[in-house]
Amino acid sequence: MSTTDFTYYDYLNDVHESGKFFYSIMENFPEGILLTNQENKVVYANPKIAQMTGYSRKELLGKPSLQFLHFPDEQKIVEDIIAQRIKGVYENYELYIKRKNGSHFLGYTITSPYKNSDEQVLGTINIVKDISLKQKDAELQALACGVAKSPNSVLIVNKFGRIEWINEGFKRLSGFELYEVIDTKGEILRPETNDQFLEKLSEVIRTKKPLIYEYLNYNKSGQLYWVSGTLTPVLDIHEGVKEIIIIETDITNHRASGMPKILN
Repeated sequence: MSTTDFTYYDYLNDVHESGKFFYSIMENFPEGILLTNQENKVVYANPKIAQMTGYSRKELLGKPSLQFLHFPDEQKIVEDIIAQRIKGVYENYELYIKRKNGSHFLGYTITSPYKNSDEQVLGTINIVKDISLKQKDAELQALACGVAKSPNSVLIVNKFGRIEWINEGFKRLSGFELYEVIDTKGEILRPETNDQFLEKLSEVIRTKKPLIYEYLNYNKSGQLYWVSGTLTPVLDIHEGVKEIIIIETDITNHRASGMPKILN
């Protein structure tokens, strides 16, 4: 059997008890593990990496991880990393990893070469951790620092229109706390005009351009108030919209009545 065709499962057919012990650890490890050979083809994938990527383990085996787990503009970076690993150099890096359904997550990968008894590098062990939530927390904190003290009402919503964060200005204007609106689409604020507002969010996501929009809200006491909202998209490294920052100004005194409309 050539080293190209060899998989970790073949090794297990004739492995000693300590090998089975380490195999059990990898099978139950809480982070993703990929073993690749010298040609960067996957020879072992644990259940966690399959769950993270959406591929079955059978689909992962024998595939070049560079081509199906990384985006084209990042493959040169990965090629350089692989070249170092084959030389026996330990590496760690952060790159976006593609899932089978086309979505992605930010992965922190620790790689280490594995060798035979003659110290020949046979391939690499890759431990992958999904740090998307950690990244999101850091980004939201950075955004929050810039707007937390704003006298205006400020919200951060995700690309699905669900509220992730509000500032003190929003609380003062609406009377609602974060726990009352988080992960909602603001239905409690806009029971009559919510669909139109979500249409404008969709427009921002589609065009990736800021938009100014007037809309009617209800505060916690049930009173109506008008706001002029600036909807600004926040893009990720692949130019996709990941969040939208909404900065609202109370214009109730300037409006007597009317339906939401685009400002010219």
